[in-house]
Amino acid sequence: MDRPLWRQPEFWTTVAAVVVLSVGHYTAPTHDPFWHDLFRRLYYLPIILAAFRYGLSGGLVTSILVSLLFLPHVLMTRAMLPRQASEAVFEIPLYLIVGIVTGILSDRQRKANESLRRAERLRTLGEMAAGMAHEVKNPLAAIRSSAQILAGHVSGKDAEFAGIVVSEVDRLNKVVNEFLEYARPAPLKREPVKLSAVLDSCLELLAPVIKQAGVAVKRTYPSDEGTVDADSAQLRQVFLNLILNAIQAVENQGSVEVSVRESGRETQVTVKDNGPGIPPDKLTSVFEPFYTTKPGGTGLGLPIAQRIVAEHGGRLVIESTPGEGTTATVILPGG
Repeated sequence: MDRPLWRQPEFWTTVAAVVVLSVGHYTAPTHDPFWHDLFRRLYYLPIILAAFRYGLSGGLVTSILVSLLFLPHVLMTRAMLPRQASEAVFEIPLYLIVGIVTGILSDRQRKANESLRRAERLRTLGEMAAGMAHEVKNPLAAIRSSAQILAGHVSGKDAEFAGIVVSEVDRLNKVVNEFLEYARPAPLKREPVKLSAVLDSCLELLAPVIKQAGVAVKRTYPSDEGTVDADSAQLRQVFLNLILNAIQAVENQGSVEVSVRESGRETQVTVKDNGPGIPPDKLTSVFEPFYTTKPGGTGLGLPIAQRIVAEHGGRLVIESTPGEGTTATVILPGG
């Protein structure tokens, strides 16, 4: 829904239907129950249309509007048509129920369609990856080797240019590797894993980065932590990405909190920072492949993390409040 609401034909169709039905309802002969029964039943059409197009919010708002327009008519006609008026009162909760249920089903269907489109993109990337591996990686290796050899035989500006070639080839090679990793995921090697141990190993690897950034890191682990059945190497990749994102998000003297919490049959790992947060319009795109706001970023870190967590049967949730910070939560079964 990129267009403004008032430029969407479904919006005006819904508004026109509600207006026409309301006018018809109030101008129909007061003593004739047929027309009143007909118009109150037709009210379901704009409610269902809005719910299908705009989800729960659209169905709920339209059903409330219809109820507010319908209720005065019930009160006006209850003296002349007492039976129809008493029946019509029960129509109002039905409007709300239909709007809510249809909206929820529409939202679920929309999410399912998004998952299917994401799976289709992943399949396409996988097909491209096989040819890309040889067509790109091998020439990059030859270019890097040649640049390194040249760097050893020249000096001054020429050596500087050769170094730039090597660094840019390394950057391109990183993009290719992440692309292949996203498109061709490795199978999981599950074993009993303590998530706190995986997090500690990530923080140890990132210790120089944390020190250089001047970030305070707080760890909160349960004293009697259990294990989860998971691939520790792939989860380490997830946590490294989330912690590094948090470190890069906070300014000097900022803080990052890493915690593990067991709740019923789930274990939650939370990485929370007090950085500037993510604007709502950008938060919806963080899991899109190749979407990034970082200079030099590939835009594949979070999509890869989401895919790894999903293969473990879990969920990755990103929540953010501008000006307060961002919280990334990995929810895994077991614990």
